[in-house]
Amino acid sequence: MRNTIAHGWHVATRTAILQFGATLAVAAIAGLGFGRFAGLAAFAGGFIVSGGNVLFALRLFGRGIAPARSVLRSAWAAEALKWFWLCAMLYLAIAVWKLPFVGLIAGVLAAQFAFWIALIATR
Repeated sequence: MRNTIAHGWHVATRTAILQFGATLAVAAIAGLGFGRFAGLAAFAGGFIVSGGNVLFALRLFGRGIAPARSVLRSAWAAEALKWFWLCAMLYLAIAVWKLPFVGLIAGVLAAQFAFWIALIATR
């Protein structure tokens, strides 16, 4: 029998580790192939996605055992927090820091694919 909170923490931890690993790999490849700014952009893109998922997990599972209504509210709040983080950080990366778009998207895609692979692998 699975403890859903413990299993949730396990999945969140494994997902974050895989996302950060994929981010580092893509950032290194982009940095070696296209220059340090492309590598930095790839790292930023992956960090934005994986950081959002870490914030989601902390908000959702951080309270421990709680009534169902409270958990549902936590899930909604966690999703809102993740989307706020994603939009704010992508705005900063594109408009303020002016990171190369291709590198940024490469990091975003690497982290997102790692997320999907981690979810499939932790069934």
